[in-house]
Amino acid sequence: MTDYIKAVITTLVSLATFAANIPVIFVTFRSRRFENDSVAKLIASLAVSDIVNGVMAGCCAGVAWSLQPGEQVPTWLLRLINSGMYTLGMCSLCHLAAVSVVKCTVIVRPLTHFTIFTDRVLRAVITSIWTVSLTLGGATNVGVTEESFNWITMMTRLKRQNTFFGDAFMGVTFITATIIVMAAYIKVFLVVRRHVRSLPTDVLESFGTTTIFGPSVRSAKNLFVICVAYWSSYLPIMVRIALRAKGIEITGAVLFAVSWIYMSSSAVNGFLYIVLHSYVRHELYRYIPHCHRRAASVAPVGVVERQQPCGCVNPSAEVLVMTLSGHIPTVTL
Repeated sequence: MTDYIKAVITTLVSLATFAANIPVIFVTFRSRRFENDSVAKLIASLAVSDIVNGVMAGCCAGVAWSLQPGEQVPTWLLRLINSGMYTLGMCSLCHLAAVSVVKCTVIVRPLTHFTIFTDRVLRAVITSIWTVSLTLGGATNVGVTEESFNWITMMTRLKRQNTFFGDAFMGVTFITATIIVMAAYIKVFLVVRRHVRSLPTDVLESFGTTTIFGPSVRSAKNLFVICVAYWSSYLPIMVRIALRAKGIEITGAVLFAVSWIYMSSSAVNGFLYIVLHSYVRHELYRYIPHCHRRAASVAPVGVVERQQPCGCVNPSAEVLVMTLSGHIPTVTL
């Protein structure tokens, strides 16, 4: 694989990250639907983290385009890229774990969810995630003995006095976030199954479990898809660290692929959120003038069409769920 192809790939990853996450932030802050949505606020913070990760990818692409192998890269830029990638990797993991916990409370305790995750609590959670991630990301520059730009992976390479603690901490963070996410979804599965068993048979036959619990379960599944996609890109990095600890080296092409598959997760998160969340797509269509005019011209003259936002459930089903099971369906991803 030539340096030119690698530079093109790094540039495309950076551009895709911006293209995927900027619409997510735009819709979150412009739509009234997300004003009181706890999950959407955390997703917006995750999108900001992914955008900054795209900036780091853009820095790597800039080095690849402007310098030749062997030329010296400024030390401050190498340390900035290294700290940024470490910080945002942790930040994304913590955001996914936090979103899973909030989603669990939305489904498990819908009537008290807004009293648990108030705006103050959400701001504290988001601030804590960013503060801890930035602190630990800056601490990665302590004990560095040598900095260089790795032209095989198109990323920075820093040698430290002791690499064990950094790798061990990344492993602990990965395992802890995985346990939190899995525990949240197991809890959702058990609660939904208990609600299904508690409802009368005639109610289930009349409305069906899909009508009553479908939106909540579907939104939880969508978020689980995003988590699985991120973990699939993060796992090769952990395998590479484990192999390096045992003294096993992998080829340059595989090393580059592993590194930039992980970096591409910042773009994949945004695209999956748009594809899986029907209401986000619905809001984005509103801000596309051409598509909006075409949809308006198709409607017959004199006909007023009543439509519910994409993903909304039947109001009667909501009332039924509130009265019988205390479970309010939600369509938030």
